[in-house]
Formats: sequence, structure tokens, C-alpha cells
Amino acid sequence: MNKKLIIFSLFFIILSCSNIEFVLKDKRQNNALKNNVSLIVSDDTEGVFSRELYSFFGNTKNQIYILKTKFVEKKENIIVKTNQAAEKIDYSLEVNYDLFYKTSECKILSKKIKTRFSFTPKSDGYNFGADRSFDKLYTVSVRENIQNFINLAPFDKVCL
Repeated sequence: MNKKLIIFSLFFIILSCSNIEFVLKDKRQNNALKNNVSLIVSDDTEGVFSRELYSFFGNTKNQIYILKTKFVEKKENIIVKTNQAAEKIDYSLEVNYDLFYKTSECKILSKKIKTRFSFTPKSDGYNFGADRSFDKLYTVSVRENIQNFINLAPFDKVCL
């Protein structure tokens, strides 16, 4: 009986551990635009977006590309209480990217990328936890938007 219990437990552990996925992946994204882009950002651009752009593309050492961006944030209250407090808010972050090669006469890529997320405030007033949660959602959405652009950027097109 004891032997059967040990075999059953061992079998159960082996089966339950068969679908283990490792969280840390060693896939490194190769960003050919890093430190090769001169960024042109409009004055009314959100601070989080500007910071993330500079973290993805770095400071210009060799100006091979010029990237012009236009950032638009759209906010829509989906569920509104009787006292007009928003219970659920949908955000849409839309960025127009224009990538040029050295001069603005040679456009390599022009793309509009949208990312969306929903936020549910935890209270009608100030709530530190809800604010931190919103900041995290916003930053992740901005990073996803920029990463989607980097994944689309063709590096084999060169203008002469």
C-alpha cells in the first residue's frame, strides 16, 4: 500500500510538472535603431512616451535615421456612476511614426500604431494603489507601442 502511494505521488508530480514554462527568456531583441536615431518629438507629447522613446532609442551618436513622432491619447469613460464618477475608463494610445534615412527626403516607414488598455479606478477620490496601477498600465502600453514599431521597421531599405 505504501509503495503504491509513493508511486502514485511520484507519477502525479511528474505529470503536474510536465507543463512548466520558464519565465525568464533569453531572447534579446536586436534594435538596429538604438543610438542611431535622431528623435523629433512634438512639444505636447506625454512625458512617459518621451522617456520611453529615449530609453528604446538612446542618445544620438551616429545620426543614420530621423524619427518623427506624434502622440495622441484618447480617453473614454465606459461605465459611469450616477454621481458621474467613472467606474471603467478605456485608453487608446495612438502614435504616428515617420522614419527617415538621414534626410527628410527619404522616408523609410510611415506607420500609425495604436495600443489600448482599460483602467478601473478603485475609489472616487485619491488612491495611491490605483494611481500606481494606472501608471504601470500606461507605461506598459507605451512600451508595447514602441516595440511594435521597432518590430515593423525595415532595415534593408536605403535611399541614395
